[in-house]
Amino acid sequence: MPYRPREERDRARMLAATLAAQAGNAAALDMALAQIGTAFGEAAVVNAFKLRVERMIRLGPGHRETQARFGGRAALLSGHDLNAAIVRAERWWRDERKAFQIASALGYGNRLSLDVLCELRLMLRLMRFKKMQTEFGVIVGAMSDEASALAAE
Repeated sequence: MPYRPREERDRARMLAATLAAQAGNAAALDMALAQIGTAFGEAAVVNAFKLRVERMIRLGPGHRETQARFGGRAALLSGHDLNAAIVRAERWWRDERKAFQIASALGYGNRLSLDVLCELRLMLRLMRFKKMQTEFGVIVGAMSDEASALAAE
């Protein structure tokens, strides 16, 4: 089966849900509920997360949005190899998840840092899968240089 971009697969999943509802002679409300369930289901949430990570990767380490989102963490990862960075990111994520659970139990919690760490974990694991150990050092170096330059402004 040929490769299809993630956006196309998402649209195909929506179309399949609509066609399945139509084939069963479902009412318009049932078809709408099937589409809503497909658009906001667990698979759609995971797909949106992966699309967000792919977009950050396409923007590259020099883009301002990438700098703002990952610059501080990249500065903390400078000087480490890819495997050590993965271990640190996992530890950060675990600690942040515990802190978020406690904050949520008390009635206030912000998911932003947790989301950033989830994205960072996926990017680092993807880099390990693609055997990008040397590129990792270059990317982290570029991001930490940019982060220090932005902080100086």
